[in-house]
Formats: sequence, C-alpha cells, structure tokens
Amino acid sequence: MSTYDVILFIHLSALAAAFGADGVIVLVRRRLLAARTGGEALQWLAIAKAAARAYPVALLLLVASGSYMVHDAWSWSAGWIDAGLAGAVALAVLGGGIEGRAAGRIAKGLAARPQEAPGALVRDRVFWTVGLGNPALALGIVFVMATKPSAPGAIASLLVAYALGAAAAVPFWRSPQVAPGLAAGAEQH
Repeated sequence: MSTYDVILFIHLSALAAAFGADGVIVLVRRRLLAARTGGEALQWLAIAKAAARAYPVALLLLVASGSYMVHDAWSWSAGWIDAGLAGAVALAVLGGGIEGRAAGRIAKGLAARPQEAPGALVRDRVFWTVGLGNPALALGIVFVMATKPSAPGAIASLLVAYALGAAAAVPFWRSPQVAPGLAAGAEQH
C-alpha cells in the first residue's frame, strides 16, 4: 500500500461524507415542505445545520488530498484540475455563503411565527436553487475528476451539472396547486 492509496482513501471518504450530508439535507428540505408550523420547520432546519457542518471539513480534506494526488501523479496544468478546484471554491461560496444566508433568513422568519404555517418561507428560491445546484455541481466535479476532459469540456460539464440542479429546484419555489373540488374541504366523488 502506497501513500497515494491512503490519500485516495481519504479523498473518497471525504467525498462520501459530503454526499451523506447532502442526503440528510435533501430529506430535511422535503420535510420542511411538509412542516405544519414554523416551530416544526425550525427543528428540521436545525438538523440541516448540523449536517452542513460536514461540508467545510469534507471540502478541506478533498482539496488537500486532491492536491497531494495532483502533485504526486498529475500536472497542475491540466484543465480538469483547475475546473475541479474552481468547482470546490464555488461549492464553498455558494453553500456556506449564499445558501447559509438564505437558511438564516428562513430560520429568522420561522422563529418570528413559530405557531403559524411556514408557507412561502420554506420555498425560498435562493435556498432551493443553491441547495439543489450544489449537489449537482459536486457530481459534476466527480464526473470531471473521473473523465479528465479538456479545460473547456470540464467547465462545460460543471456548468451543465449546476444548471440541471438549479432547474430541478424550480418546482419547489411554488406552492403546490390544490385540485379544484378539493379546496376548502370539499370531497371528491
């Protein structure tokens, strides 16, 4: 077993931790939509916040272990490496900065009305767009690392991945439509 193999294991373990946190957070997002009160939604947001603590550690381990592997076996001049690093920086900025602030705004609004239905608060466009765009971007980075395309191909892969994730968020921006006849407690025959 070589040092490279151990570092690769650390790299893959950090990736698994990040995707595990993503799984928890996606579940929390779905539960936010089903929450009956702001207080209930706040409890789910607290779980997401706890899971999100894995991201900075995972990103640090991914970049550090990836840097070692590049230094040991690859070249810093490869476009796919630059794209992967840019993607990791984007994940940190979008997740920790933009999505984190959106979650804070949501939590503040829910705390102000803990007994009321969360309503539109949990359908924040930024929260959902970044929240689904980032895991898609992370998958894009994995794709780039596995396929090692040219710089333009790597950049295009990351942009397409993020766009697909962001597009998946659009349905969550809107309140669900109630079928006619089911509104106001009417029964369907």
